[in-house]
Amino acid sequence: MNRLKLVAALLVGSASTLAAQAPVTSLGLGYPVAPLDARAAALGGTGLGLIGGTLSGRNPADMRGFARPTLGITYAPEAVDVKSPGESQTTGRSRLAIVQAVVPLREWTVGLSFTAGLDQDWSVSLRDTLQSSFGDFPFDERREHDGGVSMVTLGLARQIGDFSVGIDGSLLTGSLRQTFFRRFEVAVDDPGRGVGSASGEARFSWSGFRARGGIATAIGTRVRLSGQIGISTDLKATRDSAGDAATYEFDMPLEWSVGGSARLAENLLASAAVGYADWSATADALEGGAASDVLWFGAGLEYVGFEVFGAKMPLRAGFRRSDLPFYLPGEAQLSETAGTFGIGLEVGGGRAAFDLGVEIGTRGDLESSSVEEGFRRLSLSMALLQF
Repeated sequence: MNRLKLVAALLVGSASTLAAQAPVTSLGLGYPVAPLDARAAALGGTGLGLIGGTLSGRNPADMRGFARPTLGITYAPEAVDVKSPGESQTTGRSRLAIVQAVVPLREWTVGLSFTAGLDQDWSVSLRDTLQSSFGDFPFDERREHDGGVSMVTLGLARQIGDFSVGIDGSLLTGSLRQTFFRRFEVAVDDPGRGVGSASGEARFSWSGFRARGGIATAIGTRVRLSGQIGISTDLKATRDSAGDAATYEFDMPLEWSVGGSARLAENLLASAAVGYADWSATADALEGGAASDVLWFGAGLEYVGFEVFGAKMPLRAGFRRSDLPFYLPGEAQLSETAGTFGIGLEVGGGRAAFDLGVEIGTRGDLESSSVEEGFRRLSLSMALLQF
């Protein structure tokens, strides 16, 4: 299998300390984005078997949770503080987490969605010194990665007795543009000696396919359970930079997740979910990178007793934890934890809904993995019923 080093190959004469100064989300194939709407994000990132429906893309069988045609969109900006030994940087990104349309047709439901998959959209500025036999040259550098892997998914669900069964297929697509620019100062001990500047660019396009199957069921009117399993072809990265065409392949994981929700009281809903993805096989194709399997879980509570001018305003809170698949060789695997909060608002007699989710958390640990991030993410969702 071909090997690919997506970040360090762009750098010319980098100091060895620079690898730890890039964001955690730059490692390997990037940051796996969960296909969640703001409601699910605020409930600990669950998004499986939510009573009342969710415009998240965890399980195609959950599309049967909508009795009317529904269109939803979720936008998720994020601010990130990157810490490494002796360094601190602030960066950020914004992504369209999921756009989904669901249309029930009697016992069938058809869905079409666009979701973020693997995010490599980030930028960072840094300062360091190139040490060489010709002298020591301080420099300022700007790195930018734009793009990542997205998924276009067509799903179908059917009601069979007490169970809803769903399948979907996703095209993995997208592109990635990597650039860096480095401006050198004159040598520390010889002001008459300089090396100018250096820059580089690489472009990649992504392709692949994923298939999933899922099942969901309601137990009375107070409990709903849901589970799914998915497999993918290899993810292909075609480097189409001028004069440097090549194709690389990466094993994509087998993944599964299960979850559900329960109405503990008339106005109180609890949700929980857990999932797994075997990313470790991808490590064989990552030169200079490591990959391991991922386990994630989350839980949350939703209280629906408040109203504003006669409109329901749910209050939500939760917690989630997830391993991250990609990390630096020789370091501990990274994990992500977050506290989650949010509110919702139904308008137009239930014909539209607005939701806000807030996630505040950390990735990595400065002591064990030499890098740590604090992040604050908003999820903003709007859903139209009977569009």
